[in-house]
Amino acid sequence: MNHPRWRLCLILLCTTQFVALLDFSITMIPLPQIQESLGFTPGALQWVINAYGVAIAGFLLLGGRAADMFGRRRVFLLGLVIFTLGSLLGGFSQTPAMLIATRAMQGFGAALFSPAAFSLLLALFPDQASRNRALGAWTAVAASGFVAGLILGGMITDLMGWRWVLWINVPVGMLVIALAGNLPVGQRDAAMGARRLDIGGAILVAAGAATLVFAFANSEHVGLSSPVTYGLIALAMGLLALFVWVESKVEYPLMPLPIFCRRLTGGANLVSLLANTALGPTFVVVALYMQEILGFTATQTGLGLLPMAVAFTLSSAWAGPALIARVDTKPVILGGMTLFIAGLALLGMSLAVDTSWALSILPGTVLAGVGYGIAFPAWTVAGIEGVAEVDHGLAGGMLTTTQEVGSAVGLAVGVAVSIAVLAGGGSSVQGFSYAILVSACMVVLGLIGAALILPGKASTLALAR
Repeated sequence: MNHPRWRLCLILLCTTQFVALLDFSITMIPLPQIQESLGFTPGALQWVINAYGVAIAGFLLLGGRAADMFGRRRVFLLGLVIFTLGSLLGGFSQTPAMLIATRAMQGFGAALFSPAAFSLLLALFPDQASRNRALGAWTAVAASGFVAGLILGGMITDLMGWRWVLWINVPVGMLVIALAGNLPVGQRDAAMGARRLDIGGAILVAAGAATLVFAFANSEHVGLSSPVTYGLIALAMGLLALFVWVESKVEYPLMPLPIFCRRLTGGANLVSLLANTALGPTFVVVALYMQEILGFTATQTGLGLLPMAVAFTLSSAWAGPALIARVDTKPVILGGMTLFIAGLALLGMSLAVDTSWALSILPGTVLAGVGYGIAFPAWTVAGIEGVAEVDHGLAGGMLTTTQEVGSAVGLAVGVAVSIAVLAGGGSSVQGFSYAILVSACMVVLGLIGAALILPGKASTLALAR
């Protein structure tokens, strides 16, 4: 890891992962300005965020498999070009439909370059000691990317206007494209080159993810207990079940079920899914609370989330990898998730009208940030451990898919819970509190799943030596 070229490659790969996650959240704070500028309806506004999340979640498996089949650097560059072009066009949007379409374009590009970058990183650092350090940097950058989006979104909006939250990606993307020749090509399985991509499977998983998110987003209009909501959830589950069935029948599946059915890989992805259902609503709720209740500006709101970003970054970069090197991944995941739940519960119970940021926001967000940051690298290591090198792109795509699906579904559920509380006569603060507490309950399910599914002893200790 001390070779100058390796350090440059690590910086480039981590930069793209940072941008991929940053772009999920960077449009959250300027949503009021976007609504006013383009004439969004309240129900359609959240698709500025979810169009990106659903696109990246729906096509990450396709991107991971394409990277394994056609070459990691080639797919990485293709995705980055699509993402950068989508960012450029999105900044020029004149209608809601154009902005939503370009956000989906960004998500599709990120779905190609993100798993390719992950597998390139693994190819660049083949020995376990350097790989663990590289994964620590990767997860630290990823953990801070979401929060940095909120911080930069507020500052850029106040200083330059909301369109620059999209245009800011253009010079970054062009710089990485210009320097991408330093990246390794990455292993390409010759036998896989003759295979066909499972396009049908990609469409089914994308449609299932989009329908599931839409079910909760649409509940703003029809209610969480509406037959329409239940029908859409049933349709989403049916599409995802059909995807699993198709994967068991096609010759070259998008997601080989034996990989996903491994206890370590499947358990890590379940934890990623449920832990991230808390991330989306927590950030949105806290941002809205600070602006609507505490009277913060967009920039002040972003800075108010900075302590959580620091907690994320430090615990992901140092605490998490250090603990993984000393104990098995399972206790690190369980311990981090427990702290994450405690932070969410404290945050949900601390929100009030007559209080300050230091009392209502700071303690819970820092504790939650530390807990999530500790667990994040542990389930990332568990998710790719024991997977063949030619399937690293797929494994990375699976992890990021569950992360993005969890965030998108969690955001839709959080909005639905808040609206349901308001419809029942509760206050905005009560709606915010209930949304965070429901998120904490989802993470509890993830903790239980990790305890039951993850094997008691993985090979992490042996590999780390």
